[in-house]
Amino acid sequence: MEIKRYKKVNSIKQFNFQINRVLTYGKDACDEELVIKHLSGVSTLEEWYEAWTRLSAIAIDSNKYMHAAYYDRMAEFFLKQNDSRKPDLYYKCIGEFHKAFEQSGIEYKTYEVPFENGFLKCIRMTPENYKQTVLVCGGYDSFIEEFVLQVHKFVQKGFDVILMEGPGQGDCVWQRIYFNECFEIPVASVLDYFGVTSCTMVGISWGGYFALRAAAFEKRIKRVVAYDAMDDGLEVMTNIFPSLICWYVRKLVKNENEAKLNSFLPRIAKKSLLADWMLAQGQFITGTDSFLAMYKSLSRHNLRSLYGKIDQDVLLLAGEKDHYIPMCQFERCKERITNAKSITSRCFTIEEGGEQHCQIGNHGIAVDTILDWIET
Repeated sequence: MEIKRYKKVNSIKQFNFQINRVLTYGKDACDEELVIKHLSGVSTLEEWYEAWTRLSAIAIDSNKYMHAAYYDRMAEFFLKQNDSRKPDLYYKCIGEFHKAFEQSGIEYKTYEVPFENGFLKCIRMTPENYKQTVLVCGGYDSFIEEFVLQVHKFVQKGFDVILMEGPGQGDCVWQRIYFNECFEIPVASVLDYFGVTSCTMVGISWGGYFALRAAAFEKRIKRVVAYDAMDDGLEVMTNIFPSLICWYVRKLVKNENEAKLNSFLPRIAKKSLLADWMLAQGQFITGTDSFLAMYKSLSRHNLRSLYGKIDQDVLLLAGEKDHYIPMCQFERCKERITNAKSITSRCFTIEEGGEQHCQIGNHGIAVDTILDWIET
């Protein structure tokens, strides 16, 4: 059987990764030849936006709304919160996704679960005679519509799937419900709303931390999957820098040296697309207005005092070339989650095509691993 591979389309690492987020779904989500043609030479954020919106227009003219949705998702991705195009493009993209689900015959229902002064958006897909419920959340930059294709195989295998957005994700951030480390609280609201008494929870990307954190407190979660394993937000948010800069930024945050952070980080952001986006997105989702406040908020996303409270069946996943989450977090979780009912871990390699963050390029290998683990 041919192994799916992460593709080299664009020379800018972060552009290339995001392109592969679309290509990984194959023809259901995109026209690969067109994507490569329009995106291979892109080198600026404005060129990125123009290329994806051009592709979206082509897809809509061809009545391919799933393609348009993924293209507009990518166009919206790097727009900063102060860009007037961002909110309109977000809601356009959401509308395209839902039209695409109807075109594709995907049976689902959307819900607004009351939370704080607003709601948590959920999508539920329930087959007849389902086996059990699987609760799925995303991470730092996600909204649930983009995961429907990815988790639909769970539904086909007989699982009741609830996709949830939490604080700082998707629609929540537009309601000013911001990223929060205590993810067990929105999880409890969702489980209460649907009357779920037992489930598997799968956390994607930063959601790996959210799922493990929620499992430490919420015992209706019987099995937990960290896809991928993550235990320290500050470490992730500084891992994007070269080692010396990484050390220096962590030192400034620890010492709360706001003046030096404000002087240093904008210079780094000018040289790094990934740093520029992560710093802007971090302030957007945490509702903060300074680098120090953002880092202090994200540093609370850690499992230091919680490893021992995770006593469910645990599956930890990682990619050996993950450029977001350092491999040490996978290793720490393996070593420190000592009270789990059972713990299974798997690091995907280049040879099997799952080496990237969340196995982008060959996400099916992770989906199959999770399904096999739940069923056994």
